[in-house]
Amino acid sequence: MASSAQQSDGLHITAIVVVHDGEIWLPQVVASLTSQTRVVDHTIAVDTASVDSSSKLLKNSRVPCISLPRDTGFGAAIDSAISHLPPIEGTHEWLWFIHDDCAPQAGALKALIGALENRPQVAIAGPKILGWHDRTHLLERGISIAGNGARWTGLEPHEYDQGQHDGVHEVLAVSTAGMLVRRDVFEELGGFDKHLALFRDDVDFGWRARVAGHSIIAVTDSVIFHAEAAASERRSVDVSDALLKRPLLLDRHNAAYVLLANSSWWLLPWVALQLLASSLVRAVGYLLAKLPGYAADEVLAVALLIVRPRVIRSARKFRKPHRLISSRVVSAFIPPRWSQLRLGISRLTEDLRERFLPPSPTFQSVLEVASEDEDLLAPVTSHQWRSIFKRAEIIGILFLLIFTTLWSRHRYGSLSGGALSTTPESAMDLWRRYLVSWHAVAMGSAVPTPTWVSIIAMASALTLGKASFFIAALFWATPLILMWSMHSLVRQFTKNSWLIVGASASYALTPVAIASVNSGRLGTIVTLIVAPQIVRYFPRLLAIETLEWQFIFGFSLLLALLSAFSLPAYAGITALFTIKAGGDYLDFRRSQDKELLIRRLSRLIILIVSPIALCLPWSLQEIIHPSGFLLEPGLSIAGGGPNFAISANPGGGGSVPWWLISPITLVLLVAVFSSSKARRYAEAGLVFLMLGTVVSSLSFFGHGGTIDEKLWAGSLIALATIASMCCAVIILDGLRERLAVSRFHYRHVLAGLVVASTLFYTATASVWALTVGSNSLVRANQESILPPFLAISPGVKTLVLRSIHESGLTNLNFFIARENDSILGDPDVSPDTSPILISTVKAMVDGSGLNASSVLSAHGIKYVFMKNPVDPQVVRAIDGVGGFIRNSATKAGIVWRVAGVSERLVFTNASGVSQSLVASDIGARTSVSSKGVISLAENFDASWKVIQDGKMLVRTQSMYGLPQFQAIQAGEFSLFHDGTTRRGWLAIEFIVVLSWVVMALPAGRRKREISVEELT
Repeated sequence: MASSAQQSDGLHITAIVVVHDGEIWLPQVVASLTSQTRVVDHTIAVDTASVDSSSKLLKNSRVPCISLPRDTGFGAAIDSAISHLPPIEGTHEWLWFIHDDCAPQAGALKALIGALENRPQVAIAGPKILGWHDRTHLLERGISIAGNGARWTGLEPHEYDQGQHDGVHEVLAVSTAGMLVRRDVFEELGGFDKHLALFRDDVDFGWRARVAGHSIIAVTDSVIFHAEAAASERRSVDVSDALLKRPLLLDRHNAAYVLLANSSWWLLPWVALQLLASSLVRAVGYLLAKLPGYAADEVLAVALLIVRPRVIRSARKFRKPHRLISSRVVSAFIPPRWSQLRLGISRLTEDLRERFLPPSPTFQSVLEVASEDEDLLAPVTSHQWRSIFKRAEIIGILFLLIFTTLWSRHRYGSLSGGALSTTPESAMDLWRRYLVSWHAVAMGSAVPTPTWVSIIAMASALTLGKASFFIAALFWATPLILMWSMHSLVRQFTKNSWLIVGASASYALTPVAIASVNSGRLGTIVTLIVAPQIVRYFPRLLAIETLEWQFIFGFSLLLALLSAFSLPAYAGITALFTIKAGGDYLDFRRSQDKELLIRRLSRLIILIVSPIALCLPWSLQEIIHPSGFLLEPGLSIAGGGPNFAISANPGGGGSVPWWLISPITLVLLVAVFSSSKARRYAEAGLVFLMLGTVVSSLSFFGHGGTIDEKLWAGSLIALATIASMCCAVIILDGLRERLAVSRFHYRHVLAGLVVASTLFYTATASVWALTVGSNSLVRANQESILPPFLAISPGVKTLVLRSIHESGLTNLNFFIARENDSILGDPDVSPDTSPILISTVKAMVDGSGLNASSVLSAHGIKYVFMKNPVDPQVVRAIDGVGGFIRNSATKAGIVWRVAGVSERLVFTNASGVSQSLVASDIGARTSVSSKGVISLAENFDASWKVIQDGKMLVRTQSMYGLPQFQAIQAGEFSLFHDGTTRRGWLAIEFIVVLSWVVMALPAGRRKREISVEELT
């Protein structure tokens, strides 16, 4: 294809087409070249040993063709074509590079040449590139490169071409697909870099042309359509430089090469660091998307250059003779970081929207399409805002919004009270408590911090790291969140919006919900929120063998979230899974389908084991001490017992009175005799209710407690409540219509009884909660239990005595406090009180403990504080037993000072003389004056270690079971708690959580798995 006619523009244009297995696109490419309004003067093709019919198509089109080996790169193919051209004559000869998968519009070449007429400084021009299939998809209008090596177009993802970028623009570079370049400039610069056989050769050439003093423009009136076959992995990458024939690896390697070869030398360390960091970040992203091959490409691409610095030195040496102006001229075309961040967020948002909110197809009948004249004649109607407030959802939200605002009037601030300990101001304090191996709680504890503490710390990011504000906001918003959670569950049972909203709002006012908020039961609150989301997916578990592993692992994360806050709920749900496994085994006995049994049991095992694995090492601690499966987070506060629990009221402080009987139990009893699917939920609900009743009848030592208290069964009752709500919605859905056409019988009576009891309970419970119930155990900004002068003494232990009046009896409870009140998570790691301390305190308060002060001082207890109201008999006993010096008696209570050396770290020399040593909350670095015994007033643990003069001191137990160390000489020593085991467990937990998250995330698609229509 050649034209000998003299063109009016005086330019000679040679089109060079590089072909590599392009039979799909080549017919359109050749046709587009022959149809140019400005005729191409000469056309030559280079075929790199295509294995399809590309060479035959070129021959039939009478295009002169050069054949080269299959591993020839794009730049080498161009050089070969130029070598077959006549010698260069003047500056009027231009080269037009065409890929075998890009088709120029008829006026593309004419528009490019037209833009050159008044721009003699321009040496390179490029077109606007649109998609091959979607020809409104704007791909490029000039290109650049970001500081992290990303190809930069400055366009939004899938940006629609509306002419918004039209014009002639100065750019850093243009794509080789449609690039028009002066031949003398191309040869002067040495053509494309030989190390860039494919990908990024365009950016590199543009950069070199810029610093050589030439201009580059993008002309949007010139349009080509590009399939991007190599970049989208539609064809193999066979060039010799392509390691492992992986397109992404070659692209990322070449991007790093371009930056390191062309950047100013003083920027190279920063560029290298940025490339390495960004590659690691992208590698992590690919791993999360389950694309390990792409992740390896990212890391390997940069590593290959770092280990071969000679390649970069050679490249910079090659560029130096042509670098006539400062590289700063290029900085104007490098995108700033904020632009990269904005576009990255935009792409991420778009990806998430397409993945989780795919657009639903809309269909419109021809009959529904109105003409323009009809639109003009249509009357204009204004939106009736009043109709919004007649919607059931809006009414329910407004009701609960007003309700919770009034109900929480004493809870605006930092909350504590009931089972809820004081929340630290910052989430970092929670993280520190979660990560440490030793907790300065009571006599000290190495018990692993519960997983829910880390979840609260992470969730505090929603309130900018303010943990106390997050807890306060959670308690305030609990009714609204409960309504949302139940709404998402029951809407699958009915389309009646009033029934859905009624059940959802009633759920927020159930006895267990009110009692949980009033008494600070964090575990039950989370159960009430999360459990409905779990129940939503229970019907899918009936055919568990058909579920994808991605769903199983995602559901496991939800179960783990619930289990972290409530082991009783985990135990209850695990019981259901066990029953399901038993049923599956019976099915196997009948069908003998072993493969089906394996698919079912393997998925059930993952669901059962996952919460344990995800909550390591805390979950193992609870398995070793299974009584923890009966307890919930927080301080040990007694429940109401079985008489309350049988009516779905957990009882205890902050619960609704006994005469406010909710219809929950009644609904379960009615539904269990139903023939509908409500019966299945009712059976499970009654099981949970009975379990809750049994548990609430038990008395048990709580977290760090010293007296038996009735257990709180809130989580089990919460599960029963959820089942009751499902039953109520299923039964009441369409009941009115069914009863209207039937004769009067007992169903009318039961329906009326359920509705009447629900309305009565909801109304009375709301009034009670807003009046008496608002004065709850959980309040804002409560005073400290300890007197101020005790709270400011760092590291000091105080024995706190409290009289508890219950059922007409008075019990004396005690606990050991350190400088401040209990912090969130402290009760859960509080150690069991030693029998020695229990017997000592009992002897002290009954007046028989003559050596009580020496035992307490050995435990590092410096003060005894009896909180008002005090028991006069106990006060007289302590005053008379000896060894206790009364310090003060205020309205808060009475304080005694324990005689003797009552410090955390004590040194006793060979003569038996003891002296206190300076120590922090955990470790110490101090010295001793001679040989002797170093006594630590903490619970014994094998991880306590002392190093003196580079040697580990011998650790023994004192007569009270406390750790002691034999100092072999005078000098400095270091005391520390070895957290190696804790760090190991945390590493395992991190790996397990990350693995589960990766398995639960949707898998990414390789480019070759994406349809060409989506890409172009």
